[in-house]
Amino acid sequence: MSIRQQAKDDKNNGLAQFAKIVLNSSFGGDAFNSEKYSNTKLLSSERTFLQHMMNGFIHSTELNDDLYAVQVDKENCRCNTSFDITKMHIVQLDTDSLTLAIAGDSRDYTQGFDAIIKDPEFYNKNKRFFFSENGQRKILGVHIEKQGYNCIALSPKNYIINDEIVLKGVILDQNPQINEQSFVECINNGTVTTAVNTTLCQRKGVMSRLQMERNAITGSMTKMIVLPNHSCLPFIRNIKADRYFIK
Repeated sequence: MSIRQQAKDDKNNGLAQFAKIVLNSSFGGDAFNSEKYSNTKLLSSERTFLQHMMNGFIHSTELNDDLYAVQVDKENCRCNTSFDITKMHIVQLDTDSLTLAIAGDSRDYTQGFDAIIKDPEFYNKNKRFFFSENGQRKILGVHIEKQGYNCIALSPKNYIINDEIVLKGVILDQNPQINEQSFVECINNGTVTTAVNTTLCQRKGVMSRLQMERNAITGSMTKMIVLPNHSCLPFIRNIKADRYFIK
């Protein structure tokens, strides 16, 4: 994290991108605490064989001739939160980032989470394990990168906060036609906006200029499947709610 931040401060885009890829590749495994979502049992070889045929089986490790460490899914999990989630909405999320819309009080966007904390004692006790302190980033910690009054998100890696546009795969400096209005027209009228990326490529000592045209903004997905138990699942075309099964 510190290498990427230093590279961004030095405007070393290559090193910053490399550090970002390394962080993203390791974030999922490092941040996921499997102990909270699975159980580990010590079983004999016979019971381990039976456990392999169960739905909740994940992994087994041989400790000796007749002893195995077997990892299985938990039947249920519990998550404590100090936030009033009725006043919080996830606008968009990615591998290691998300954008939240918070309806706290009448203050401006700098209020953060102050107005939606329903359990101050729990929050003050545990926030140091979760949030970065004093504006300093920390590994696996949560850090607020930007704040604003509005956010328009068509999909992950395709959103705009205030006047800053994020659109993966498109060189924005070369495509000024992509702006806030193009996001609005896509939502209201389904307008597709194309983009042309121009890059240089060298092969066998010959430098060439390549232009690639692609659909940059095509549409937004706002549908979801809601099951009888109020679970929300992603919408897949031609797949109805009765095709989903709950175990």
